[in-house]
Amino acid sequence: MLLAITYGFSVRYSVPTGLLDALSGICTPVVGLGWDDDELQALLTDSSVDVVRLPDARIDASYRAVRKRLQVLQHHRLRSPTTRIERAYREQDYDSRTRTTATLRRWRDLAAVTRPGGAAELERAEPAAVRSGTNVDDFERVLGSADVELVLSLTPYHDQDALTLWAARWAGVPSLTSIISFDNTTARERIAVRSERIVVWNRHNVDELHRGYPDLDAEQVGVIGAPQFDLHHRPELVVDESEWRDRLGLPADRPVILYGAGPGFLVPGERELVRLLDRSINEGRLPDDPFLLVRRHPGDTVEPWQQLSETLTAGTVVDPWAAGSNPFRGWPSTDDLIDQMSSFAHAAVHVNVSSSMTLDGAVFDRPQVGPRFVPGADPRAAKQVRELYDREHWWPITASGGLATADSPDELLAAVTEGLRDPSARSAGRQRMVEDLLTFTDGHSSQRLVDEVHRALGDRP
Repeated sequence: MLLAITYGFSVRYSVPTGLLDALSGICTPVVGLGWDDDELQALLTDSSVDVVRLPDARIDASYRAVRKRLQVLQHHRLRSPTTRIERAYREQDYDSRTRTTATLRRWRDLAAVTRPGGAAELERAEPAAVRSGTNVDDFERVLGSADVELVLSLTPYHDQDALTLWAARWAGVPSLTSIISFDNTTARERIAVRSERIVVWNRHNVDELHRGYPDLDAEQVGVIGAPQFDLHHRPELVVDESEWRDRLGLPADRPVILYGAGPGFLVPGERELVRLLDRSINEGRLPDDPFLLVRRHPGDTVEPWQQLSETLTAGTVVDPWAAGSNPFRGWPSTDDLIDQMSSFAHAAVHVNVSSSMTLDGAVFDRPQVGPRFVPGADPRAAKQVRELYDREHWWPITASGGLATADSPDELLAAVTEGLRDPSARSAGRQRMVEDLLTFTDGHSSQRLVDEVHRALGDRP
């Protein structure tokens, strides 16, 4: 079985969870690695896992044009508010002429795919466009040399995954897709190749897949939960609170507010929220003299956060819990995971702007606060931050009642104060959030994926 790993987070999904080890009990897993990483390759080979380097994907303009129209078609079928919201922040730096041109092109493409027979014609044309406009033959050679009988994809919207899945389809090799995150079904690019079986976190993802891909049969999509959240149920990854404080250099007797930062393009001016909390602590506006532990986003520029850390008087900024040579492809060491899980477990209150870290903290039943503003933001940036909470994958979090949102500095301080003084407030809502979005809370979702692989291998031609 070939497991395509083309994204650093996929390493966390498959290695520390024990997924790869468990797969070794039912098949011979081969990792198709999407980038050069000697450290990771050594880790895998030391664990007796074969590694092949997937080719870099090459896609020419002709297929990109076909794919762009198919993306418009998928968005039209999905009809999710996420599409408009995410397009707005991707295009935030466009000048008016570029933005108008992009809009006109979308309308043109939408007219092409919604005219009678347009969608079917485009979908029939895609395989030939892939064959002539990509290096899919390089991926076919990799599958042939590895003698693969099943392909497992975690990020099917990535180019390398997609070409691997096309190669598998044409070679008669079945595939299984395990969607890596709960926002991927609405926020990521179109899935070009739908596997014989696709498994997701929850019932919402099932609905989103069927809306966006009407060709999927009901039995093609299943729910297994979130394998990476198995880590939250491993007690060895949560050290004693005093040891955690020593590891991160935190004061011994002050409650900790964990602030999880997002990428700069998503939350413009976010550091002003950290400065607001820091000033408020110094002015005595938060109870018990808390301390700020700020985790910068792995995809964000390091220097501004380092400069911020030097100015904080009631907190510190730490690097993200990931290792590796490339911050966009970072993957966590065991020490990273201990720091991460212990921070989720021991921090008194968690604050982030519409981040999946809300779920991480809810698993540990810690109070969650979501600012829907950034101090000093201009109207466009302020609208962008508010609308992050309107994306479709976020609706169940809002509906759960487990997240305290804040639209002003006073509301933010009130929500943090509530969490510090009454940690049990909104606990029932956090439990609803976890059960609704993760589905399973037993720490065995990785095994459910292994069972899916076992069944897929048993059903192979």
